[in-house]
Amino acid sequence: MSEPTASRLLRGADVLADPLVRSLVDARLVCVLATAEADGRIHAVPMWFARDGDALVLATGSRSRKVSNVRQAPIATFLVHDSRPGMEVCGATIRGPVEVVGGPAAARIVELVHSRYVDADARALAPVVEFLASDDVALRLRPEEAFTWDERGSEAARILRAVGGALPLVPTEPR
Repeated sequence: MSEPTASRLLRGADVLADPLVRSLVDARLVCVLATAEADGRIHAVPMWFARDGDALVLATGSRSRKVSNVRQAPIATFLVHDSRPGMEVCGATIRGPVEVVGGPAAARIVELVHSRYVDADARALAPVVEFLASDDVALRLRPEEAFTWDERGSEAARILRAVGGALPLVPTEPR
């Protein structure tokens, strides 16, 4: 019988030191950041991010819902995954305290995040400059714990690869 691989729990410095977490954080992927609303509901949004020392950082607008949520409850969940067709899935859910960073310190972090996703020439184009200017603060998440999963080495993944049995993921069409 081919059972799913159990998720692994990591704590403290082991989170960002873990090879799977490190590969996911170093890849240019989009994460999902989840924060808590005042009424307890979860607000989850896709975001660009970067690693900055022992923290994960995200660029955003000071008037955003996520910033308001973090100011009320300074903890968040950060999910990053690299999912492909079939069982070619791996990822990490990382939890920890979050702080809002403003001023000159935010400008450095915002540039770190933007430069990871948009090349320098494109960042100089007026519409891009205007769009990215809304990111005037940063969020700094310090990982306390993570759950990881990786099914790429499972028997089921190997079989699906061998027989070509995984259906392709289908992206949406741009507007």
